[in-house]
Amino acid sequence: MDYEFWKETHERGGIPAVKSALEGLSDDLSPEAAGAATELALKVIEEDIARINARADRAEARARELAEQAREVNEQLTEHAGRDGNGPAA
Repeated sequence: MDYEFWKETHERGGIPAVKSALEGLSDDLSPEAAGAATELALKVIEEDIARINARADRAEARARELAEQAREVNEQLTEHAGRDGNGPAA
């Protein structure tokens, strides 16, 4: 059971699939081999978590950018409305 096996298992069914595969190993492998398989499985899961976290970080950064742009546009609209006499200036 190499890295690719665990990666494919995770891609097909996520953590539940990996957990199920690991549970099936306990009777078939020596403790050392089962430990090595577990380490590879955990590595795949950790990499996926890192990928998800990086994606979330990018989404948060984009949300902050959009919030700042919205704030700037709102300020410009408020200033413009104040100059035109269509509303109070900020």
